[in-house]
Amino acid sequence: MVRRRRLSDAPSRRHAPGGRWERALGFLIGILVLAGLTLFIFSTGSTGSTGGVAHQPTAAGSGSATPTNSTAGVKRAATRDYSLSQPNPGVMQPAVDQQGNIWFGEMFANALARLDPLSGTVSTWTPPGGRNNIMATAIDRQGNVWFTEQAANYIGRFHPSTRQFTIYPLSQVQGHSSAPQDLKFDASGNLWFTEVNAARIGRLDPVSGAISTWPVPAPAKGVPSLPFCLAVAPSGQVWFGDLSGGTVGSLNPSTGAVRLYRLASNRTEVYAMSTDASGAVWFSELQGGKLGRVNPSTGGVTEIPLPVAISGASSGMYDLQVAPNGDIWIASAGANALVRYEPTTSRFTFYQLSIPASIPFGLAFDRAGRLWFTASTNPNYIGVMSVS
Repeated sequence: MVRRRRLSDAPSRRHAPGGRWERALGFLIGILVLAGLTLFIFSTGSTGSTGGVAHQPTAAGSGSATPTNSTAGVKRAATRDYSLSQPNPGVMQPAVDQQGNIWFGEMFANALARLDPLSGTVSTWTPPGGRNNIMATAIDRQGNVWFTEQAANYIGRFHPSTRQFTIYPLSQVQGHSSAPQDLKFDASGNLWFTEVNAARIGRLDPVSGAISTWPVPAPAKGVPSLPFCLAVAPSGQVWFGDLSGGTVGSLNPSTGAVRLYRLASNRTEVYAMSTDASGAVWFSELQGGKLGRVNPSTGGVTEIPLPVAISGASSGMYDLQVAPNGDIWIASAGANALVRYEPTTSRFTFYQLSIPASIPFGLAFDRAGRLWFTASTNPNYIGVMSVS
């Protein structure tokens, strides 16, 4: 099913935080950390993954956490904002295709959506068996749109040319969803993803449809492993961040070896992750107020505290992306800002959004180097900012 609607510039209403998405996300994180389960666990019937080869991890290693001094500045963000005809469809992690269209899941509308920035038109399609849980999206070289459907427990592919869906079911965990969350492509076109509830990293071969998974060891005795985000380095090494136990980890696809790197606090929740051109791994800490970096050559971990340039800067650090020039960008809900970190100067710049309590969430760069973001305030909106 396809539905089209128009977007208008600039949201017409402004509200304080506390809408359905913010409450749902807060509850999700709490359930994940305290119980080792996800909010979106339902009985999904009989499904199974194709392929499915498990590899035993090696013993976990450890890294070191080192604070770094930094400076900060504050600017007003010059953005173009698009309001949605539905006030709260639940906009999720975006991805940009080669034509410049913005793709994203609408959690509460149970839809995969596409924004045409030129016309302002949003088209939506309902995924088969969807349960209001499209979490992350990614675009392959052919322009197909891939996504995780967490509650329905599958990886989905949407073909824009035919407007058809293909689904790849995942194995259940004791009758519940494995909770697929993040997904990224490697240089060979394989799709990697995290399974939060299954405590596994998965790989899907788009050509054959075969799925292989690797278990992630628990960060500590009695602490469940909750692999949430991931990134694929230029070397092919797969990195992931855990929502519990204060760890990030790496998986060697050739050997199946898994290594954990421990952070300064075992309460750290690693939320988003990306790699730069040198292979360094960058990650955001949801409530710790820190930006993290792993040196893949030495295994050294650096955690950089965000300066308190704006009230709330230390909380609600969601998505993280590396810009084409190597700068690191973070969506900070607590600061109501898009935050840039320049590794060459150790300087943070907070670009405050004009709409109060926007709750910036997902980030994606287009081919022109502009930064797109989803905002989960009430009402939701989509914004874009030119960066230099």
